Amino acid sequence: MRGLEGRDVTREEEQFADPVFEGPADAPRIGIVQGGLGSRSLVEAVHGFGGYQVAAVEGVAKSTLAPCDGLIFPERRIPATFTKQQCWLIWDWVGAGGRLILTHDAVGYRHHPVLFPWVCSGGTAHVIDGSIDVVWAPGGRPPIGRLIPSFPEHLLLQPCIRAEMTVIATDTESGKPAVTGAAFDTGRVLACGLALGVDAEWSEAAPNPGETALLRAMLAWLMA
Repeated sequence: MRGLEGRDVTREEEQFADPVFEGPADAPRIGIVQGGLGSRSLVEAVHGFGGYQVAAVEGVAKSTLAPCDGLIFPERRIPATFTKQQCWLIWDWVGAGGRLILTHDAVGYRHHPVLFPWVCSGGTAHVIDGSIDVVWAPGGRPPIGRLIPSFPEHLLLQPCIRAEMTVIATDTESGKPAVTGAAFDTGRVLACGLALGVDAEWSEAAPNPGETALLRAMLAWLMA
């Protein structure tokens, strides 16, 4: 992984409170890692879907990843707080069957490492004041079509050419992938070039209707 050399260098694992899930008892457990763009808003948004148990995950550790079936990892507001050891924990968790969504720079752009180059080699460029075309929907239903992101920047992604890729959404002008996913070992990874749950002022905000529909589709693909 780019920027993650030296796996044999370890340090004492940070301790975080166990996530507390709310939702239907038999539903998949979705954790949203806090400290990122839209972290708090995404907890509320996913909880509103009604088909998941949802929890705020205070930090990345074996104990916080273990109870999660799926994880949303937004771009870090302070990237330096995301350690190499935590990167490897997520990598191992996905390899063992975990389902992961990375948003905005967390896909591997600017100060964030490329976690899963076998799925997505990171962002190649960012687009200001553009629009997104959602091209995939679960169950063969028609995709929702075009949306305008609340946060006015989204990324163009470079999927791995060796992966069996599902493109969920594209940049309207270029047609290049903006949301794309693929399997990794027994898990799945979805790279989302949008910053969901945050507005143009970098503040927490509920996803707009188009973003909400996109998020619902992303989770449907992730947990299938």
